[in-house]
Amino acid sequence: MTDDPSVHHTVPSSPDGAGRLHDEHTENVDGETVDGAAVDGNIHVGYWDSAADDRSLNQATDRLTDLVAERLPAAPGRCLLDVGCGTGRPALRIARATGARVSGISVSNEDIDLARTRADAAALADRVDFRYADARELPFEDASFDGAWAIECMMHIRDRATALTEIARTLRPGSPLVITDVLLRSPVTGDAAETVRQTCRAFQSPSFPEPAELRAALDRAGLEVVEFNDIGEHVRRTYQAFADAFGDVAPSADDRHHEFFNFTRSLPRFGALPQIGYVFLVARRL
Repeated sequence: MTDDPSVHHTVPSSPDGAGRLHDEHTENVDGETVDGAAVDGNIHVGYWDSAADDRSLNQATDRLTDLVAERLPAAPGRCLLDVGCGTGRPALRIARATGARVSGISVSNEDIDLARTRADAAALADRVDFRYADARELPFEDASFDGAWAIECMMHIRDRATALTEIARTLRPGSPLVITDVLLRSPVTGDAAETVRQTCRAFQSPSFPEPAELRAALDRAGLEVVEFNDIGEHVRRTYQAFADAFGDVAPSADDRHHEFFNFTRSLPRFGALPQIGYVFLVARRL
């Protein structure tokens, strides 16, 4: 745990903050539905194999989705759960490539509406569905899914053990859960703590997950860790890429997006902190 407790108490534990964040700002980042937005439907970091990798941000975000898919039993007839589905691009990409059925959930009505529109446009609505739901109280029966994933969802949930226990409940025994998320590698103090605090506030995150905390929550949920990697150096380029994407935007102070755009300019400072990593883990329901 950080030695500055205030870093962990910046927003309430309800999903309303994260939902409101996406409701208000999805249009700024979803380039498939809004011209000039930052990314093409993926609201998560990109993955670059090396410093020489010249993928664009959009290509790198798809690359992360593909790495998640590789750890899932994605195939025709299999049912998968996308926890924190955003506007649906990862779910649709995985369903299209593998033939699997996917159910996505989000606490953002805006995300769900856009995801459903995207599923209809891709002629995949018969295999991919999206609904409003809280990860801590899923509307699915026990053992409904052959696998699940959560891309940058855990950071929005204060009671991660409860959410993980609920996700595990919906998985069939032996099925995998893949989690990718911002990771607080070690305690932060001083200016670094303030940067983390500001980023938590902007992302509507009560705290960023820490390695020991995640492992304890997974164990409590009855999930066995199969793979636990910090891929922070492979995703770090994302923070500068997002800042660059919004570099020429200067909304007026009364614009509802003013604070969002101002925050994006500080993302590189956050991403450069050595205490900030990015977890890629695979766990299996016992």
